[in-house]
Amino acid sequence: MNLKIKIAIAILAFIHISLAIARKSTDGVAHHRLVRLHTMLITSTVMLTSSYYMWKRINFSIKKHKPHKSESEISIANNLESDTDFAITSLLPSPNPVGNRRLRLLCLQDVAQALLLLFLFLSHIALFFYYILLGPEPNVIAITALSFIACYAHILIFLLIADILYYSTRIIHNRVSANSVHTYLHENRSFHIMLAVILGFMFMFGGLYTTHTDPIVREASIPMNKFQTSGGNVSIALLSDIHIGPSVGRTRIARIVEMTNALKPDIIAIAGDLADGLVRDFHGAAEPLCNLKAPGGVYFATGNHEYMHGNVTEWFWFLENCNITILHNQNKHITINGQQMCMAGADDIYAVRAHVPGHGMDLNKALSTCESDSTNVLLAHQPNAAKVVLNDSNLSKKVNLILSGHTHGGQMYPFVPIVHIANAFVRGQYYDKKTDTYVYVSAGVNYFGPPIKIFGGCEIIFITMNSNP
Repeated sequence: MNLKIKIAIAILAFIHISLAIARKSTDGVAHHRLVRLHTMLITSTVMLTSSYYMWKRINFSIKKHKPHKSESEISIANNLESDTDFAITSLLPSPNPVGNRRLRLLCLQDVAQALLLLFLFLSHIALFFYYILLGPEPNVIAITALSFIACYAHILIFLLIADILYYSTRIIHNRVSANSVHTYLHENRSFHIMLAVILGFMFMFGGLYTTHTDPIVREASIPMNKFQTSGGNVSIALLSDIHIGPSVGRTRIARIVEMTNALKPDIIAIAGDLADGLVRDFHGAAEPLCNLKAPGGVYFATGNHEYMHGNVTEWFWFLENCNITILHNQNKHITINGQQMCMAGADDIYAVRAHVPGHGMDLNKALSTCESDSTNVLLAHQPNAAKVVLNDSNLSKKVNLILSGHTHGGQMYPFVPIVHIANAFVRGQYYDKKTDTYVYVSAGVNYFGPPIKIFGGCEIIFITMNSNP
């Protein structure tokens, strides 16, 4: 390791340590600005290493190098090298069709390398579009860059898998016959690399299709023991993870509102992660939310992203002006279709770590005035908060239904296993027999950051609560 690299590593380490110390000593908006800056620096550092690895691997395939070259392959490769004689003669018309093909091959390689550099560059600057070119509708450059960073993640994972295959079969290669499948894999490394790239783009385009079509309406029926048989059913439209931001604009929000209102729900619940930015930047995109209508009211509880981008209080003011009820560790009693209900909401479980004064998950406060004989619904963004409720006998006996989001169902296929490990519940309807409590986790109506999501991953949940027969 040369001196310049050592100095660069030392500078990076100093910056990271300084930012970590500064984060601990601040709170509120200043804290979150430092968190975002530090996160971007960490991401950029990791991506620099990843991009070097990706460049080496894909460039290897572009140049069609082989691990073991025959004499004829070495001869062809030497002829394609840009030495002085070739550089001069290639500028002149060649009567040799083989020479012309070689020249075209070199040009194609140059174009491919340029496209690879452009792809890596746009991927690296993607996170900057949370702060520039913001408006009521997504910017086409931002959409492209954010899509590329998702493609980048997929390609990186597939390249790592390809390398594992390559190096494992390389070991086996020396121990088996030349006609074995292991030998085939070993001798087709370039194919594996290009397959990784193709798969990355396939997943990107598939995810773009999901996010640029209408969300799916998923229906669920949940029996409520406390419902009066003399009353009627109560329906709830659950919207979570709206994520208004650089890749989610006004047109998308207006369509979601239109679809939600068309369901004619009795209650609308927004279970956190409303926006990824400031009100001043995204109020135009968020305005259609003011058109959400339900006779039992529209309710909102915070998610973790409310504490990552700007001042959460500003979004509270915006929503209140839209006649949306904020459940900030609070609840509201309503009567709808002859049923007594308590709509409660808690701050996100991340709020305490977010260093925002006056915010933090307080489930006891959120449920404090909910009566035991009413049907009590709790908005808690993260499924792990639902687990906290179920593990507390005093809390669980007060709650009949918990509505969550956060997981995005994994959002992208490589991350599905991670959300299963990190969350108590992942997606869909759950029932805890011990506490007689239902939990519904939505994969979200939108997506975070890259406009890429698994097939069927954008959803509006329409829950019908009914009395037991």
